[in-house]
Amino acid sequence: MELIWQQKDFYADIDFILFHQKDGTPAWWQKQLFKAYPDLNYEYAISLPEEKRFEYITDQMKIQVQKRQPIIENSINIFSAEWKKIADKLNEVYSNAFDNDCGGVLNDMVAEVSLNPICPRYIETHSFNIYHYFEPKYAITTALHEITHFAWFYFWNKHFKDNLSEYDFPNIKWLLSEIVVETIIRNSEINDLVEQPQYIAYSYFYDMTINGELIFDTMKKIYLNRKDIYDFMEQSFDWIKINEKELRDKISIAESK
Repeated sequence: MELIWQQKDFYADIDFILFHQKDGTPAWWQKQLFKAYPDLNYEYAISLPEEKRFEYITDQMKIQVQKRQPIIENSINIFSAEWKKIADKLNEVYSNAFDNDCGGVLNDMVAEVSLNPICPRYIETHSFNIYHYFEPKYAITTALHEITHFAWFYFWNKHFKDNLSEYDFPNIKWLLSEIVVETIIRNSEINDLVEQPQYIAYSYFYDMTINGELIFDTMKKIYLNRKDIYDFMEQSFDWIKINEKELRDKISIAESK
C-alpha cells in the first residue's frame, strides 16, 4: 500500500466545488465552502442564478488559489513528511483489519491537496482530495479514512463482483461504506497510527440511532464478532438494506439544518 501527495489541478478542483453549489443542494453541503473561505459571501452567492453563482465562486477561488499557493505547497511538504512516519506500518495494520494480505494491493494511491474543504474520493483511480488547511494530524487521519474506503471496496468487489459505479454517492453501498469505515478504523490497529479527532465520519452519524441503538455501536458489535471481513460485509449490508429508509430520513433532517 503506497500513497503519494501532490497538488490538485485547479479546474478539477473547481468542478467538484461547484458540484456542491448546484440549485437544490442541501445547505449543510453548500455552507462548507463558505465556512472555509470567509471572503466569499454565502447569502449573495445563493441569491444568484446557478450560472452566475458558479461564475462568482470560480472568480473568487482564482483569487484564493493565488493567495494560498505558498500555504498549499507547504502543506504538501508537511503532509508528506507526516505520512512517512506511518507508511511502513500500513500493510500490517490493514492486513489485520481486513483479514487479508494487503501487501500487494493499492500501491497507486494519490492524495491531491486541494482548495476544497469537502474531500471526495475517486474509487477507479484510487485518488482523493485533502483540504490544504487541515492540521497535519487531521490530514493524515483523513487519508487513512479514504484509504480504508479503497481497501473496503477492493475486498468488497472481490467478494460481490459488482460494478464500481455502485460505490458512488448516493448508492446504498456508498452509504454503508461511510458508516463501516469509522467502525473499522476505531476498532483496529489503524486507530493507533495517528491521534484521532472526535469525528472521522459525518458528524451527524455519531448520535444517530436505529432501533434505539447508536449505529456505530451496532456496527462495532458486528465487526468485532465477524468470522472474517466478508462476513462483516454481508451482515452490515443486510442491516442497512433493512434500515435504509429510516437512515436516509434521519440524514435528510440532519443535512437540512
